Amino acid sequence: MTEPTRVGDVLPEVVAEAIARAGSGYDRWMEQIAQTGYCTHTVRLRGRVDHADPQTGEVRTVYSTDREPDATLLKACGNRRASVCPSCSATYQADQFQLLAAGLRGGKGVPETVAGHPRLFVTFTAPSFGQVHTRRAQGLLVYPCHPYRQGARCPHGRRLGCWQRHDADDPKLGEPLCARCYQAGAQVLWNALAGRLWSRTTIYLYRALAQLAGLAEAELRALVRISFAKVAEYQKRGAVHFHAIIRLDAATDCGCPACVAPPPAGFTADLLERAVRQAAGTVAVPCPMVDEDQGVTLITRWGEQLDVRHITEVGDEGELSAEQVAGYVAKYATKSTEAAGVTLDHCVREVDLEGLDVPAHVAELVRACLELGARPSLARLRLGKWAHMLGFGGHFSSKSRRYSTTLGALRRARVVYAIRRRRGETLPLDAWGRPEDGQAVIVVVSWSYLGSGYQTTGEAWLAASAAARAREARRIAKEELRTTTMAA
Repeated sequence: MTEPTRVGDVLPEVVAEAIARAGSGYDRWMEQIAQTGYCTHTVRLRGRVDHADPQTGEVRTVYSTDREPDATLLKACGNRRASVCPSCSATYQADQFQLLAAGLRGGKGVPETVAGHPRLFVTFTAPSFGQVHTRRAQGLLVYPCHPYRQGARCPHGRRLGCWQRHDADDPKLGEPLCARCYQAGAQVLWNALAGRLWSRTTIYLYRALAQLAGLAEAELRALVRISFAKVAEYQKRGAVHFHAIIRLDAATDCGCPACVAPPPAGFTADLLERAVRQAAGTVAVPCPMVDEDQGVTLITRWGEQLDVRHITEVGDEGELSAEQVAGYVAKYATKSTEAAGVTLDHCVREVDLEGLDVPAHVAELVRACLELGARPSLARLRLGKWAHMLGFGGHFSSKSRRYSTTLGALRRARVVYAIRRRRGETLPLDAWGRPEDGQAVIVVVSWSYLGSGYQTTGEAWLAASAAARAREARRIAKEELRTTTMAA
């Protein structure tokens, strides 16, 4: 838990700003902060909401920010990155959990029968681009990083191994044993093409499944559909890998999640696993030409490490339950490059690297993106734009249409719930006192953007203190609920 800053530890001018904010309108201002979920980077808006009667042409204002503190309405930024806004990222992660869990156990418009479908949790990794420091452990036993023959060295004179037993938080993890031997350019190219490789894999998966089932691909697609949800995660070496949930459904005329049905007999999780392994081993995406005189075509493939786990209803030994998988995958939906030892959440240039405290390996990857991005043959990869993401410009979280509900549907449901919680069972009325559901009026909304973030450090301090109190209240409530459940 993050403790609120003590008043004595705050600068006098910040205290003065907080006192000024705590004056007139403080209760309403704090109510807006709570309604944003204690967002740390709120969006400030000004405007109003009008109701227009189409019969008479009369217009009445039902809400205006003129009555708000500073004539401003505060809204949550909605950023998914935990490094930018922990509050909004927590909401995004919770939505991702509900979305993923619905596709595994049902609910949110998905039939509960999906719990009996063949389901796999698959981790696709990148290939090796050179030896890096790693932690190899089995239980409490930690093995040497890279055992090697005494005296063996690389062409640049660096030792070819490492006998150190690294701790889990060792900053060396992910760093190359020899930076000059490491293929940083190949890695950023792989990151840039990883999204296309995943898209190609979903196509190859149908082909592999049809071959194993002894059917033509058209015949297979008439019988089954493959649904998926995946997130991207950075490894410590800066390479992207994907965690994917893959589910096998019956082919239906309707493609909505509510019409998902079990696949025909014979299409089992074991058959799906064999198809995944075959597809991952054969799929490839050609890389654009790096140099004009390049004599070979570079190919992008998955790495040799392919982890396939079956998802069960109870999470038997060696397998995973729906809740475990949904929680694990949702956790990475709010991450960025933190695993590589630094958080980069905005575009960077060569000159920006000098002022950033980043590991040498990450800086080398960024330089590789900028250098390769300047080449005309690689312009379509937009490596310069995505240098802060180490070349990866794809979606961090995506799913097939049939898998489950959408984030938009979850957000709309949350808005409806918040309105009902605030109004109770009272029927909302328009500006003339008529039921708003009657659609007798036209709602006209006009907003203007004022800025993002809090206007003063004192305001930010007050909001952070309120957020810490809210987190502590939620923690106590969870502990009380857990204690009550165990006692029952």
